[in-house]
Amino acid sequence: MLFMKIKRTEPEKVYVVAKNSYSTASLTNGQAVDWDYVTDADGVSVTKPAAGAGVGFASLAGVVAETIAAGEYGLVQVYGHHSAIRVRTATGGAVAGAAGVGLKPPAAAVFCLETVEITGTHAGISCGVMGEANAAWTTAAVKGFIRCL
Repeated sequence: MLFMKIKRTEPEKVYVVAKNSYSTASLTNGQAVDWDYVTDADGVSVTKPAAGAGVGFASLAGVVAETIAAGEYGLVQVYGHHSAIRVRTATGGAVAGAAGVGLKPPAAAVFCLETVEITGTHAGISCGVMGEANAAWTTAAVKGFIRCL
């Protein structure tokens, strides 16, 4: 783990070094990724979240902090403020994305986080919070806080 040097004027951040096991493309800044225990199971590989990932939080690794080419290693942020988290409104549009709304892994196989429903399976559970609005179902990069430790 890499801990950003603590400064009074900057938010704390924590990163892990991970391998991009998503074989068809590079991972880019802000994309949510899962630990890859389907194809690699080595404890360092990450890939595109699987469909239904929103059902549980155990596989969510964090948010990519830099471009990571296929098969290469790079930084994945697991805690702290991030300026460009890829997010969208929850599948079904239950909760509009606004500042202060919680985030969860996606229900579909996509590289983003989704807003947390107020009721149901994920009520009160989140892996982060939005710092600005995105009420669209299509993904957008927004600032926010993540906690995937």
